[in-house]
Amino acid sequence: MEHQLLTQLLSFREKQILKHIASGKPSKQIANDLQISKNTVDTHRRNMIQKTNAQNTTELVERAYLEGLFKRLL
Repeated sequence: MEHQLLTQLLSFREKQILKHIASGKPSKQIANDLQISKNTVDTHRRNMIQKTNAQNTTELVERAYLEGLFKRLL
């Protein structure tokens, strides 16, 4: 499979959630901030890891920083 940038792989909502994850917020706080359930946040997290073939959340966040994703979300 060809390497794709996170901007191509992730939805707008997933990018929003990833930004919150990268800032160190727990799922419950992200859910409150975005007015969604904690389960929805956790589902988005799992989906992002699967879509990007990341090993874990840390790898996902590292890749987002390396690709400059957060500069475009600020």
